[in-house]
Amino acid sequence: MNVLAIGSHPDDIEIGCFATLARHSLDGDTIFGVIVTKGENGGEVETRRNEALEAAKIINMKLIFGDFPDGDVRENSKLVTFLDNIVKENKINVIYTHSMNDRHQDHRAVSRASMSVSRNVQEVYCYEAVSLISSFTPQIFVDVTETFGYKISALRKFESQIERTFVEGLEGIARYRASQTRLAGRLCEAFEAYKILKNDRSPQRLEILDLRNQVERFKDILLSVENNQSSETFKINPDIINIDEKFKDLIATNTFIQKIDNDVLPWTDHSNIPESIEIDKKEISSEEISEIKKAIKAYREEMQKLRQEISGFKEALMLKKEIALYKEALEHATSKK
Repeated sequence: MNVLAIGSHPDDIEIGCFATLARHSLDGDTIFGVIVTKGENGGEVETRRNEALEAAKIINMKLIFGDFPDGDVRENSKLVTFLDNIVKENKINVIYTHSMNDRHQDHRAVSRASMSVSRNVQEVYCYEAVSLISSFTPQIFVDVTETFGYKISALRKFESQIERTFVEGLEGIARYRASQTRLAGRLCEAFEAYKILKNDRSPQRLEILDLRNQVERFKDILLSVENNQSSETFKINPDIINIDEKFKDLIATNTFIQKIDNDVLPWTDHSNIPESIEIDKKEISSEEISEIKKAIKAYREEMQKLRQEISGFKEALMLKKEIALYKEALEHATSKK
């Protein structure tokens, strides 16, 4: 997954969502960061650029710098085109950006432009900043207890901004956000959800939707026939239901399904897996640890995919069985007419 964080100035991203981005990075996602201005009103340009680059290295975030005027960013075609090209070229799936309820004029302009370029992006979230007003109303809370240290480390890279950032206060905000979700003793970053797209168009999903529609159609037809409506209206096309030959034995017996349940599903039981594993860092390099994490992520994704396939396969079988029963009942009902 490709994730894009957008900030108006150096350190905006770090303040708003860096711990969440760290979670994305640990999960193997590719992180891009856009800094729209050079931050010239807040310090020496080259210094702020280098600080941002050092912070980005912590989560391997690829930074893109804009050249818009600090303090006078406008939501215009130039800004929208700049962001839109980044979104398209990097095939962005998720965007994190400023809230529209921010007091800072640059933040509001960047937020509106971000929304304009999110047409084909699945998820868009607005992060919290110290310049927000009280109308910030988060719906999404991300537990970042384990990655909050990345956020603090990143912010300490901005030595020129330490007095303005109020790093210690950010932990208090994170504890407050966690308390809102009853996560006592934890830390959360909060977001306003602008857009979350759930769109499963896989062939298996489409087949199940089609089968469900056929079940409902047969219910309606059978009900009409039982209510003594003309059977001529409901002539059965023998090809309307295509029950594959390979499914016939499976419909008659649940042996295969039972085998899947017994042989595969227990693999997903993580109850015996320890929460943490001690690793001797002297023997395993950081590159090897990274590869191990990627392998674990790939394994989890494969198991999730397998669980979904099994669930979909079982539902498809049950729907086909139900359709066969409705077809038999309808043929029986129409034969009496």
